Amino acid sequence: MLGAVKGSVIIFLDSRLHGSKIDMVNEARALVGLFDRADIRRWRVVITLPATEEGIRAAHILTTKYAIGVHLSMVTSLAHACACIEAGASMLSMNVAPILTWFEKKDGDEVGHAIDPGHPGIKSIQSSINYIRQNSLNTSLLLTDVRDWDELKQLDGVDAAALDQKLLDQISGRGLTTWSPEMMEDYEHSPAYVCAREANYPSNYLNNGRGIEMALSAGDRSLMSSVVDIRLRQNKVFMEKIEGVIIKEVDKRLYVDTFDVQPSWPSP
Repeated sequence: MLGAVKGSVIIFLDSRLHGSKIDMVNEARALVGLFDRADIRRWRVVITLPATEEGIRAAHILTTKYAIGVHLSMVTSLAHACACIEAGASMLSMNVAPILTWFEKKDGDEVGHAIDPGHPGIKSIQSSINYIRQNSLNTSLLLTDVRDWDELKQLDGVDAAALDQKLLDQISGRGLTTWSPEMMEDYEHSPAYVCAREANYPSNYLNNGRGIEMALSAGDRSLMSSVVDIRLRQNKVFMEKIEGVIIKEVDKRLYVDTFDVQPSWPSP
């Protein structure tokens, strides 16, 4: 299969390891070793880690010490993206729905933000895209958990988007063009553009003595905690279900393999 498919191979590490950079580094190296032994060129292999503090630090070790490509998932803000880029990640992904929902329900109140470039969640995502483009970085940004086409069409410069079946079924009935900066007057003075331009590159989050998360603003920390923690809990439940299915199937096969097929009745 790897011989028939060209391009990158994205591997997802068990996100339950998110609290230990050492465990993530060891598991990533073991997985990449399997590809090395299969003679798959290392540049094709990209390991996905959750963008927790330990995940970002694991990414830095993998990229700088072992030359392993890393995709950091669940990125939530421009500052969060800057830290991930500083760690050497070649791919980032942002979960659109929970980011927008956090702003729409901030402080427990339902806020009626229109889905347009002025939405603070759209701004957060767009400023991350702009940061990559303005600094000519070799980093890709993927969007996931898109709720509807209107959200996707507000974002310019996205490298890829993961769409659910509902959105895929709607493709035939609509164009896929997203908005262009030229459609917006004074784009270079827009909040997303200005935020990206004012963000330091290179950033210095990894060397912060209090830790990466504490170097973020209170709002960015709250957003990161809300999006990442919820998704990690969901992933934990999902992984436990997968493990349960695997254990059940292994037990079944072991029973079949060891079952005594000798007749249970006496010979004549």
